[in-house]
Amino acid sequence: MKKLLILIFVITLATSCLIGSTAINPFSPSPVERDILLGLRLPRVLFSAVIGAMLGLSGSVYQLTLKNPLADSFTTGAASSSALGAVLAIALGLPLPLVPLIALGTGLIGLFTVYRLSKTNGVINPVTMILAGVVMNIVASAVISFAKYFFEDSLSSIVFWLMGGFFVVDWGKLTLCAVVLLFAYLLFAGKALQLNLLALDEHSAQSLGINVDRLRTVAFVVATALVAVAVSHTGIIGFVGLIVPHVSRSLFGSDMHNNLFFSSLLGALLLVLADAASRSIIPGGAELPVGIITALLGGVFFLYLLQTRRERFWHG
Repeated sequence: MKKLLILIFVITLATSCLIGSTAINPFSPSPVERDILLGLRLPRVLFSAVIGAMLGLSGSVYQLTLKNPLADSFTTGAASSSALGAVLAIALGLPLPLVPLIALGTGLIGLFTVYRLSKTNGVINPVTMILAGVVMNIVASAVISFAKYFFEDSLSSIVFWLMGGFFVVDWGKLTLCAVVLLFAYLLFAGKALQLNLLALDEHSAQSLGINVDRLRTVAFVVATALVAVAVSHTGIIGFVGLIVPHVSRSLFGSDMHNNLFFSSLLGALLLVLADAASRSIIPGGAELPVGIITALLGGVFFLYLLQTRRERFWHG
């Protein structure tokens, strides 16, 4: 199954490079088609794969450490908080290297606020967390709306950016995001056993010498760093971190050694497919923002989870 999924992913990557407003003949490309393939399509497809892996990996860690099947960067308010920092940085005309750092800071503030509000007597209440995440999204959206109103010169770029997409991609951005993803993945993979114990029982994890608070804090910071870097480069692409970890657990189990890898791989696969659809669904060369496609898929999946698991949410 693992080899088959990797093969499907490789085939999808190759096929996505050929799909778009200009179809490319892989066997005898013209010079123009070759320039499009190497200069535009290839970095964009690889970038969408890296961003999808970042969102899928962060969603897997959020759901495990928060013990909430509805937790991801969007429902916990991390994405909207990160977007708030990025929008303010863009509106104020700050240097581009500062945008991910400001997005990380506001994302951490939003996530830890939601976490503190949802924790009662040391226990995280899933329903309270979702409600706190909704409130955080509303507050962040209000401030973003104010920024759009006050900074009229940046309005069009902010609105376009908030839809989420891969409109401006280069090898530098791809390299940066790939390095962040690799660092986060290796860190989580090295702590997979501790994360497994944390998922089963916090008291057992503490009795085995694991510092639960430090482990959860590190997981929050690194997962939010993934979200902040992704959001600062692509805008809000929601619900990838909600869908992918569920599919990964249902297919390959809950062991974090497997879940981290397959959540990253499935996230990459999902976003590559969504990006290919965004470049092909509208005739005439127009592109649909990827965030619209993932929001539609995620909304349907969110409703499915609420329908099938609502008793567990409300009654524990």
